[in-house]
Amino acid sequence: MSPRALFDGLIHAHDPGEPAWNLAPLVLALAFAARAAIALSGDFVLHPDEIMQYLEPAHRLVFGNGVVYWEYFYGARSWLVPGAVAALIKLFDLVGLGQPHWYIAGVKLMFCALSLAIPAAMYGFARRHFGETAARLALIAGAFWYELAGFAHKPLTELVAMAPLCGLLAICVRPAIDRSRAIWFAAALAVLAATIRMQYAPVALTLLGIVFLRTRLRLLLALAAAALLFAVGVFDGLTWGGDLFHSYLTNLRFNLLAGEEFVGADPAYQLLRWFVLAGGGLSALCLLGALRWPRRYGLLLGLTVLVLLTHSLPAHKEYRFVFAAIPLWLLIGSDLAVRAAAWVAGRSPSLNAARWTISVAGTLFALVSVAGLMKALPAQVQAYRQWSEEATLFGFVREQDPLFAAYRYLARAPEVGAVWQIDRSYSSTPGYYYLHHAVPLYDAFAGRDVFKRDLTAISAAVSHLISSDPDLRVPGFSLDRKFGEVRILRRDASEPPVRQWLEHSPVIVFDVVWQAMQQINEEAPAPPPRFGIRFAHATGQQPPPRRR
Repeated sequence: MSPRALFDGLIHAHDPGEPAWNLAPLVLALAFAARAAIALSGDFVLHPDEIMQYLEPAHRLVFGNGVVYWEYFYGARSWLVPGAVAALIKLFDLVGLGQPHWYIAGVKLMFCALSLAIPAAMYGFARRHFGETAARLALIAGAFWYELAGFAHKPLTELVAMAPLCGLLAICVRPAIDRSRAIWFAAALAVLAATIRMQYAPVALTLLGIVFLRTRLRLLLALAAAALLFAVGVFDGLTWGGDLFHSYLTNLRFNLLAGEEFVGADPAYQLLRWFVLAGGGLSALCLLGALRWPRRYGLLLGLTVLVLLTHSLPAHKEYRFVFAAIPLWLLIGSDLAVRAAAWVAGRSPSLNAARWTISVAGTLFALVSVAGLMKALPAQVQAYRQWSEEATLFGFVREQDPLFAAYRYLARAPEVGAVWQIDRSYSSTPGYYYLHHAVPLYDAFAGRDVFKRDLTAISAAVSHLISSDPDLRVPGFSLDRKFGEVRILRRDASEPPVRQWLEHSPVIVFDVVWQAMQQINEEAPAPPPRFGIRFAHATGQQPPPRRR
């Protein structure tokens, strides 16, 4: 059997035979409202990379102050996502809204809007692959499943790359893919998915291969994909002042050399376990049910296995790595619900029996989704574990990390001269993206390194202390505000002015990273001593003007 015949057997592209659902725009509008409500209701971190790798670099690009993590010190991350965030922040700043209150909400809503491409593409795929009824259920499932709605505002590449992957999946089932515009669009989606999240390249290439086999414009598709990929490589080289695909190659070399030592290892079955737990068992139920009809669900099952397998082979595993499998099992579940309704109607021929079956399936879906959003599914939190105990304070809508509220307060507070986050590392703080002030920001380690328990040095260099320790007492500082367990202490006297830095960009490079980078590139720069903190003036001197 030829590859094309094989894929044609797995792809059931057909005309659904009825017009598109006229309520689809309303469902998408409600999906956006749900996403926006969750996004704007508070702040929680699904993974510290949200701040470290995407939001903080964007803030530094626009305003000049921000923590520099090792990936951006050595050029091991692409600027595609943080560049898009920076562009939006810059627009806010140009119209006089360059404060955290405005740009944080704007960035969240931008990602919420982009995420609507996922349920829209699920509807487009299911409509031609399964039929209109399954497509409507898929649209609702993609719109309101707790992970797709609750994490929509996150800038994590696993979530951002999911949208072009789903769009490419929808293109694969078009009856004919022989227009140049569709070819360029398919190539762009594949390149975007693969370059935003490099580990999704196997899935993107598989879907692009299906398009390749189902079109007569194969040469155009190959040239379009190559041209767009080359453009991304040029962009990456220019942004880092290096060779083509500089950040991708640097990141790949580092992970091959020091990945397991840097992040640890998990058993091969771990991702599958988390996948089942986070899905409240529904994900496993749908995949097992799909095995009954391998020809009907073979494409979705194969893509799910590919996502899970490619991320299960490396030693380091996190559940967010396989987020691309979520729309796949939701698509399967939507069609299984329709087939179950048809089976019940066949056993008990009545319209009410079919509707009752769909209602039961929808109710079960809603209960599990709401429970997931409230962090109430059994053992669900295991799937969202963090690599750092200090970064586990998240609960979607029910619990928020009060540290974000504290940083939002300081961003609006007057006379903020310098801040010491006493009990957290930079990677577990909201960073300058929330603080915004161009003032020194010390974390637990930088503060201890600089102050060395010298109370005089603390008073001379810090205007505000942040800690969750209720017993913390520092002479010369009084309680300013409390946010849950987080307490902000403010210096009693405003004189003399606190010591300022030459620039507000602390540099974080771990020893294992430095050792690995030396092996990758003998000319790799050494990390600056003391987090790159350099004071601009001696104690007691007037600091230079700073931008608010």
